[in-house]
Amino acid sequence: MNEIPIEDHIEENFESYLEDLVRLLSHPSISTTSEGVKKCTELVQTLCRKYGFDEIKKIETPGQPSIIAKAFVDHNPENEEPTLLIYGHYDVQPADPNNWKSPPFDPDIRKDEEGEERIYARGAGDNKGQWFAHLCALRAMREKENLPMNILLILEGEEEIGSPHLRQVIRKNKSEINADLVYISDGPIDESDRPLVILGVRGLLYVEIQAKGASRDLHSGIFGGPVPNPSWELVQILNSMKNEKGEITIDGFYDDVLEITEEDKKVLKKIPLDEKKIKKDLGLRDFAEGPGESYHEKVMYYPTLNIPGFTSGFGNEGIKTIIPSEANVKIDMRLVADQDPDDIFQKFSDHVEKHESGTIDVDIIYHDSMKPYRTDLNSTYIEPMMDAVKHGWDKDPILKPAAGGSLPSYVFAEELGIDCIVVPYANADENNHSPDENLILKYFKNGIKTTYRLLENLSDF
Repeated sequence: MNEIPIEDHIEENFESYLEDLVRLLSHPSISTTSEGVKKCTELVQTLCRKYGFDEIKKIETPGQPSIIAKAFVDHNPENEEPTLLIYGHYDVQPADPNNWKSPPFDPDIRKDEEGEERIYARGAGDNKGQWFAHLCALRAMREKENLPMNILLILEGEEEIGSPHLRQVIRKNKSEINADLVYISDGPIDESDRPLVILGVRGLLYVEIQAKGASRDLHSGIFGGPVPNPSWELVQILNSMKNEKGEITIDGFYDDVLEITEEDKKVLKKIPLDEKKIKKDLGLRDFAEGPGESYHEKVMYYPTLNIPGFTSGFGNEGIKTIIPSEANVKIDMRLVADQDPDDIFQKFSDHVEKHESGTIDVDIIYHDSMKPYRTDLNSTYIEPMMDAVKHGWDKDPILKPAAGGSLPSYVFAEELGIDCIVVPYANADENNHSPDENLILKYFKNGIKTTYRLLENLSDF
């Protein structure tokens, strides 16, 4: 076996890793349009085989396919060693090339102002670059020593559209999916440039309210007064959903929110926070009112009700005196353990029905949802995870009970009954979902080292 240190081994083979990463990032694989998906899934299967997986299957769904790959200790599928399930997604967000410095699917490596090399491409940080680091670690381990535990890789093709068929993939293939822990590398590290170990995510409920008034836009002088305005209808409904303290007033909205324990508070105090810097960066006078004694409590332990978009009437330059015929508002709710999106949707709908005027038609559309998830702070996997991350990044990681965003972690917990932990490998300014998405190459190396160490640490569990 290869006796050189893993760091040296990674350096020796890094150009080869990077060459394959560039190939991977060159494929669009946009789930919303299917652009490039077929060719990308073919390449993914080829790379899985090249990087040490023994079995690779493409799983068809009513939407985009998933890939399930398995790597066995001694290449023996009958071994009884523990199994780490790694989840990632090969699909990416659409990209408008007009807003990029270099074409989004023509990966470009260039240095930033600090001299750090970054690879710029759609999917670099979200999420191809992160899960590909796991493949590199597997290949390195196969080349240096025996694989100490089995690896099960599930790559989804619909994460960017809400993972509508992930549960179906897992349920239909459950007999082949035996694992002890789910490991996800997605999202950015902390703004302080320290790595993160994240035990949970917030859930999501995305809805829309449509209000329809007259059959057409009307003159606000001739018809103003007797004719109801759908914009005001929605404003009044929305105004009833929060009080002056920023608390959500939908009946029962907070009923299932888990109480913050003293142990939770101790963990939160260790998370770095520069409120002044955040306010300055965002151009804010102050943070919003709402439940939670601190910034981190608000983000990790309390749900939100947000308006991402309100559309009605005339919004161009100049004036146009009309009563609009319709108004639409889109609302996302970030949910926390142990809230259920279906229960919250019913409570939301009941609230709207209670507060609508009855003068115009109001409809509620259910768009998307994900359940929240949180691994217990006493999980035995936390210590080996923290050690692996510290070794990979040469920095003490920050332990976070939950992230503000959403991932389909709950599907694995519900279907397989196992813990799920997230460790991001991308830089804080990865620009995921934005122009000039990028991944710092040093962090890509750190991710490879982290996964390598984690496999060693977990092999005894």
